[in-house]
Amino acid sequence: MSEKARIEALLREYGFYAKKSFGQNFLINEGIINRIVTSMKPEDYETVIEIGPGLGSLTLPLLSKAKKLIAVDADRDMIKVLTDILKDKKNVTLVQSDFLRFNPNKYSKASDRLFIGNLPYNITSELLEYLLKTGFKSAGIMVQKEVADKLTYVQNKKDNSALGAFIAAMGDLSLVSSVDRSSFSPAPNVDSAFIRIDIKKKVSFTLYPIYKALFKDPNKTIGNCLKQYPLYQKALDYMKTNSDPTLMLRARQLDKDQLLDLAKDIKKQAD
Repeated sequence: MSEKARIEALLREYGFYAKKSFGQNFLINEGIINRIVTSMKPEDYETVIEIGPGLGSLTLPLLSKAKKLIAVDADRDMIKVLTDILKDKKNVTLVQSDFLRFNPNKYSKASDRLFIGNLPYNITSELLEYLLKTGFKSAGIMVQKEVADKLTYVQNKKDNSALGAFIAAMGDLSLVSSVDRSSFSPAPNVDSAFIRIDIKKKVSFTLYPIYKALFKDPNKTIGNCLKQYPLYQKALDYMKTNSDPTLMLRARQLDKDQLLDLAKDIKKQAD
């Protein structure tokens, strides 16, 4: 039975349907599924935490390799189906929860876990921020193709973002696979990409608000961006006193190391 047929059969059997409110688009392309599971190497981690398992398109192949899998879904209907189809599996724990209210530290250490998921696209940034705040060794995430492009930080790129720059400060972002919209049922209105983030350096999440301030308006200079935040006034005054040429640049013009050093300096002056 194909993955598409399996998904459709489960929906018919339980009388359920894909819910727009949960951003549900079930992955049915078996080649993409295999590529994701193979490339993420779930067997290398003590714990795999899957976000939004839905009807188990990734869950089932992950279970054949993972030592321990925690599958977290906000939809009670999906948890009901998974409870039935995974009842004989010993290495999985199902959790019904909004992921932003889920505490991964109850189940694993940040240094030992892999996050993997097909995120609701309307809260991609918020979820990625939460993952970075709670910590992980690696993460594999399905996002809109244009979001994947924005998250890939390249010095001087016009659509660089605070989130992409912060990810670059912490580690490496790579493209696992482009994913055409026809790979889902129902098909979304956009093409997607599955990205991988590997953490290489510990960077305090307390620096992230500074990144957001620096990238608040991509067309404004760093000096003009900082001017909008009273919290960073001391840092701005210090840079002006020292005639820091960085003030006249835009955040996107700095490389990832320069941005990290700048954020640390601003925090030091603000504290």
